[in-house]
Amino acid sequence: MKTTGATQIITGYFQFPVAFKRPEFNCQTIADGLKDAEFDLLVLPEMCTTGYLFDSKEELLPFADCAQTGAFAGFLQDLSAQKQATLVAGMVERDGENLYNTAIVVSRGKWLGKQRKCHITDLEKKLFEEGDRWQCFDDGKIRFGVLICFDLWLPEAARLLALDGAKLYCCPVNYGGPWTGDIMRVRAMENGLPLVSCNRTGVESGLQMDARFCGESQIIDAAGNKLVQSRQETSLELTQLSIGPKGEAQGNVMCSDLLKEARRYTLSGPVYR
Repeated sequence: MKTTGATQIITGYFQFPVAFKRPEFNCQTIADGLKDAEFDLLVLPEMCTTGYLFDSKEELLPFADCAQTGAFAGFLQDLSAQKQATLVAGMVERDGENLYNTAIVVSRGKWLGKQRKCHITDLEKKLFEEGDRWQCFDDGKIRFGVLICFDLWLPEAARLLALDGAKLYCCPVNYGGPWTGDIMRVRAMENGLPLVSCNRTGVESGLQMDARFCGESQIIDAAGNKLVQSRQETSLELTQLSIGPKGEAQGNVMCSDLLKEARRYTLSGPVYR
């Protein structure tokens, strides 16, 4: 039985050309871009202060920081306090001698936590360790999960977050091809959950390749329909979503309660040898 009392939130993303190795410049771009914006929850790109194509761990280390007490976390907390809102943003986390591709979550001046990327690409394996757990975040208005780029390619990851009570997927991403954008629609539809993704734009050279990041950030509804998709290099997009309350069945065109069907299977999270 469905319950009543859906929550209305203003959510969206800020897509921009991330400047390589210029964290202060990128933070200023974010601050300027959000100066006049009003929202409840906003997603920023993956690795949005550093850029992406680093040739080695040694090259990347000077730009890594503590996820909770570092300069970028402090900047985001201050910004979230000014906006009285929640921010989800990708960064490079340093923990001892290990580096992680991490998204941090802050809300109304407080640090809520972090989600490390659990599924790293072949290009990233020379730089990062894998995350080893999934969790949901609750900012007082909505419970949501975070999937970072290649994490979206694993349907089990999104399903675990849905089974843990997520009502929205927040997705910081860096990609240039068409595949991740297509996959996001499927993840939303197969779990009956809306999704907000934020890709970056711009061109970088490194790892013996040139990369063009295509942008095309999206807001997708629970049926897999694109509500918003950006075409400009720099783009702030916001929309209102109606989020069902805890306990409400999540369905799609095939059935009214997807998670009832999903619970016939057992998922336990990442397993490592």
